[in-house]
Amino acid sequence: HNDNYNVYGYTPLRAPNLAALIVFATAWAAHTGLAVFYQQIWFGVCLFIAAGLETAGYIGRFLSSSDPTILNDFLVQIICLTLGPAFFMAGTYYLLAEIVVIWGIENSRFKPWTYSKVFISLDLVSIVLQALGGGMAATALVQNKNVNTGTHIMVAGLAFQVFATAVFMLCWLDFYWTQFQENDTAANVDGPEKFAHIRNAKKTKLFLFALGVSITFVFIRSIYRVAELSLGWTGYLMTQEGYFLVLDCLMVAIAIWIMVPFYPGYFLG
Repeated sequence: HNDNYNVYGYTPLRAPNLAALIVFATAWAAHTGLAVFYQQIWFGVCLFIAAGLETAGYIGRFLSSSDPTILNDFLVQIICLTLGPAFFMAGTYYLLAEIVVIWGIENSRFKPWTYSKVFISLDLVSIVLQALGGGMAATALVQNKNVNTGTHIMVAGLAFQVFATAVFMLCWLDFYWTQFQENDTAANVDGPEKFAHIRNAKKTKLFLFALGVSITFVFIRSIYRVAELSLGWTGYLMTQEGYFLVLDCLMVAIAIWIMVPFYPGYFLG
């Protein structure tokens, strides 16, 4: 019942969080412009939401740097920064289906929409669990009640996201290895003729590698968040901002910005 209670366990640093706010706000603007220019509906909307949530989250953290006891600012940042990467992954899940179409359905272990339906469904479950758990924990926090139930649901949602991302990475590596190692080059793939110029372009292989790296950074971030929340709201990782700035902020920033120069609309048409 103490109105001056600092939920963070520390005072967020002003300069790093302002820098993060600028980085994500700029990425938000960049992805919005690219989505409109290249008419990327699914990927564009997902990245618009992801970068927008990250921007909102760092607005909350920047405001908290002046007064870390304001509960609403804390809730904005914890909910937005928890959900943002899930929408990023929803955008990348769709890309694997597009790539399978470009390389030829006969060259994939699964049909393209199987990838999309399965992984987007898993991501939706993750988002629902994280949002539900975050809402329950936030309500309990406001009412000065036990937050354990909501926290456990949030951890379950994050763990589910880690599982889905790990399986997706295995599918991605399997497809990448099959097409580029066994066939030596994309040119040897017997896919649809109308997409041959995309398969044969040197930049396409670079795009696929960059996308894999981007996903890996989000995966690292998700593992960190599971460990962080598993230790509780007053645990060591939750109360040490340095870990958060490196293993959450930096990981997601790199992942989102990689997809600006390596935007799928430019590489895949």
